[in-house]
Amino acid sequence: MGEPTIPRTIGRYRIDGVLGEGAMAIVYAGFDPGIDRPVAIKCLHRSIAADPGSRQRFLQEARASGHLVHPNIVTIFDTGETEDGRKYIAMERLSGETLASRVARDGLPPLAVAIELVSQVAAALDYAHGQGVIHHDVKPENIMLAEDWHYAKLSDFGIAERRAAHLNLQAGDRKTGGTPAYMAPERLRGESADARGDLFSLGVVLYWLITGKLPWPDTTDLKRLLRERQRQPRPTVTPLDPATPPMLVSIVRTLLAPTPEARYQNGAEVINDLRLARREYERTSESPLAARIISLRLRWIGALSAILCLVLLVGLAAIYTKQNSAVTGLATDFGSTLGRMVASESAENLLLNDDAATRALVADMSRNGQIHYLAIANRQGSVVASTQASDVGRALPAIAGARQQTLDDGVERFLGRVAEDNRGNEMLLFDVPIRYQDKSVGQLRLGVSNAPLLAAQRTTFWVIAAVLAITLMALVGAAYWLFRQPLALLGMLGDAMMRVARADYGYRIRLVRRDELGRLFAAFNLMNSALQSRQPAEAPMPTRPTAEDAAQPTLVMSPPAANDDAR
Repeated sequence: MGEPTIPRTIGRYRIDGVLGEGAMAIVYAGFDPGIDRPVAIKCLHRSIAADPGSRQRFLQEARASGHLVHPNIVTIFDTGETEDGRKYIAMERLSGETLASRVARDGLPPLAVAIELVSQVAAALDYAHGQGVIHHDVKPENIMLAEDWHYAKLSDFGIAERRAAHLNLQAGDRKTGGTPAYMAPERLRGESADARGDLFSLGVVLYWLITGKLPWPDTTDLKRLLRERQRQPRPTVTPLDPATPPMLVSIVRTLLAPTPEARYQNGAEVINDLRLARREYERTSESPLAARIISLRLRWIGALSAILCLVLLVGLAAIYTKQNSAVTGLATDFGSTLGRMVASESAENLLLNDDAATRALVADMSRNGQIHYLAIANRQGSVVASTQASDVGRALPAIAGARQQTLDDGVERFLGRVAEDNRGNEMLLFDVPIRYQDKSVGQLRLGVSNAPLLAAQRTTFWVIAAVLAITLMALVGAAYWLFRQPLALLGMLGDAMMRVARADYGYRIRLVRRDELGRLFAAFNLMNSALQSRQPAEAPMPTRPTAEDAAQPTLVMSPPAANDDAR
């Protein structure tokens, strides 16, 4: 329905050309010279300009959306009437095109873009509903794109109603305006419809964006459409993108619920859930197969590390025990031998009761840095000489410690300290009987430092720990490097399988290998060849809906009578 001539001006606006044309109106590219602003001038066709219903619907758009100011709603600037009596609306002029025409030309947008666009339209609806405006005709043709795919703006409020959100419609002539494929079931039946009907239409748009088709067969026969809706009230959602998060599918199902009460109650609820779905998609968009898994590399390295740790710990524990036993044995041999030597030298002095010689012997032996304690008692048990002066004349002091071993010749070894020892140092103590010609003439107690023993034990422990740590680090590094290539090849195979999931049957893995992975690659190529051979020669692209799905006219219809619905 083209215009015979393009006017040079409409009102105060200069006309530079035609932006688009529909059944009811034509949209001109205009310019407001007063403020140097490009505008879009929507003007009724001459053929229907005199029709009262068309004029009323045209003005209703201006009244409904003229007060709405939102970044995702096309802004109305002005209304007026041309010299030949046609109504016009001056509105925001966008450099983009409708979602319907863009998808028909370039195919569906990526899932992340689709989620963002629907979120923006939901924000526009939430604002409009809050202002008491119900759109009633949400569809791809009424969603304008700006700056490529970045911004969506809701337009064409031609059949919108300005009223309180969720307020029931008043009974009238039962005429219903809208696009049947996108209309809520209650509106198709001519019943009251509110803001939740717009959210149903938004659900149809989202379904179309993620599946590439409409949820129900497209028809303008309301009775047939209602029967189809009753037969399948909840259509199956089969996304084209296998990485589509389950939450997004759940959002579509909620939006398309048959009853308004089961749907989202406002646009804000939709926006919140879409935000969560977008986060879930971002986590899995790189590789859907990588979601919530434990990498084989981690599993293999962890298993090898656990096995190696167990083997090393058992082996190194045995080495530590053996080393500790050997060092302790050396210290024991040293102490017992030294004790026997001193006991032998002091035996004659004790037999002759030569206490001075005994004290001289003790004083001489105490100069040995390894001897921390030395006491000699006579056959009556009284200490004759000691490195601890308070012991002289008394019985040998008690030992704060446990007996560890009884050696040859009645020598006993203790690990502890001597009571009343001011230093309180723990040491190896040896009780050695003093004999002269196999007769007991006294007892000697010798204490030697266990510091060298402890130092040797610490050194052994840290050496073993260092060996364990270095071995584990070497294993982890080697395993990481060794597993890198096979895991990269498995990742390549996973990406190839995702191509099959997206119907890319022409893809082949070109890498040639002479191992088990090579057999997998060959099997994949054979599988894809078989799938490709089964595809129709002229199969349509799975991500590009037809123009008929995208562009559908808005109709004014009479809903079927109740008895027609029953049939």
